Amino acid sequence: YNRAAGSVQDARSTRLMRRIPSMLDLNDLPTDYPGGIGAAWAQAGAICLESQNHSPGVVLAIRGNADGARSYRLNWTPIARGDDALWQYNRATEMGAEAVAILLAKNETPYSVVEGAISRTGIDFWLGEDSDFYFQRKARLEISGIRSGSDAAIARRVREKLVQTNQSDHSQTAVYVIVVEFSRPVAEIHVK
Repeated sequence: YNRAAGSVQDARSTRLMRRIPSMLDLNDLPTDYPGGIGAAWAQAGAICLESQNHSPGVVLAIRGNADGARSYRLNWTPIARGDDALWQYNRATEMGAEAVAILLAKNETPYSVVEGAISRTGIDFWLGEDSDFYFQRKARLEISGIRSGSDAAIARRVREKLVQTNQSDHSQTAVYVIVVEFSRPVAEIHVK
């Protein structure tokens, strides 16, 4: 045993571990939500990613003004042939973005999704702490998906969504806007 060689090996392992992105698994979406929505989100996310020729393990880059990890590996159960036949394109993109964003919210913010928002609030979900699931509104979450788009399209969507969230500014809580683009894939996370 060479103590110096062991130290070098440990240092190399530590540097390598820092470069390996954390995993987001679409199969980890909540299964206890009404109507099996967690499974539907997971399937929509898989459809969007596979429609862009990605396989499980693809790296999702994180950009924006929020602190946190800069990339994640995405995992999902590959879709069976024909599973995408009943999905309307825009609805799959919306729900696929929700799948990724809900997992990102849990990993990139101090909160998790605790409640769906009502219409005309300019947001999709309310965020809160895991310890007290219901009746807390600690932050807001607005999500949007783009199947394939340019940096300019992503930036434009972020600006639109930030303005849209003004409808619920009276809550005086932070708002997280997450735009997921599937062709690269990339997620823009902005906090207001």
